[in-house]
Amino acid sequence: MTSSAGYFIAAIAFDPAIRGVLVVMASIGALVGSVYLLNATNTGIRTGFLITMAALTGWCFSLGIFWTIYGIGMIGAAPSWTAREINFDRNSATVTEHVDKLPNTDPSAGQVKSAQELLTSFEANNPEVRAQIESTEGEGFVPKSLTQVATLVPELKTELDTQLGGWRILAESDSRRGEAIASSDAAIAAAQVFGTDTTASNYTVKDVFFYGGKTAAEPETIKGERSIFQRALHRIETTLQVKNPTLFAAITIQKNAEVVVAPGEAPPPAEIDTTASTITVILERNLGNKRVIPALFALFSGILFFVFCWMLHTRDKKSAAMRAAWDGKAS
Repeated sequence: MTSSAGYFIAAIAFDPAIRGVLVVMASIGALVGSVYLLNATNTGIRTGFLITMAALTGWCFSLGIFWTIYGIGMIGAAPSWTAREINFDRNSATVTEHVDKLPNTDPSAGQVKSAQELLTSFEANNPEVRAQIESTEGEGFVPKSLTQVATLVPELKTELDTQLGGWRILAESDSRRGEAIASSDAAIAAAQVFGTDTTASNYTVKDVFFYGGKTAAEPETIKGERSIFQRALHRIETTLQVKNPTLFAAITIQKNAEVVVAPGEAPPPAEIDTTASTITVILERNLGNKRVIPALFALFSGILFFVFCWMLHTRDKKSAAMRAAWDGKAS
């Protein structure tokens, strides 16, 4: 016995592993066995077995279809983000494709307008925007990231996306942003970017960008900008697009300034260290195989269901032929 097999056997405990197997076996034996017992005593051993197995596989076939449609039950791996690269300096070469198309969003690089410049130029033509922003964010508000601008003024997101080389920025209200940030946090902690005790409190997430994927599935920039017809058309277009283009995410972070906190005092709000470089975490979307296992289960059960039904049909045809050929007067 190899050591790995020994570890596997040693890891099996009565509760819940063995107990669970026994419960499942007893349940299946009681349910299927009782149905087979009734069928066998009424139709015969072979016919009763075929009827019971046809009913069982037919039920499993229906169950597998519902599992596949709703993505529940015995599912495979769910979609997730996979870390591809952690770029510490955008001036250096990037490994992941399409990342070089994303401009350096650091204001000092001068490749993209700063958040303050974008907001100021927009306010020049829309003076009422400043009053709306200050009513929610406070007087004298200064945006610290492009994400804040895209969130507060959705109209600027469209203008900003045209400057990002095919990438698109996510607003803070976008639900996809949270999952991408959580995956980048795990990648940063695993790589120990800020030392062995790296945590999310060591840095601040600035912006999240997406590239690729099904562009027709993108949510509305401004709520209500699409008509019912446009939303239906986008839904159909997304459904008919069989292949999923690779989706990338770029999360930019910057180290927080180190602060000495006196004993017993609450730490101050985190402030970005302006001297630290902007780090870009590149993620790739793994679509997983969530519905593959239930689909295979439905396919396998459907094949068995067809086989058992065909065998029952063949027996019925033979029985009908034998009854038709039998001459009652001869006996």
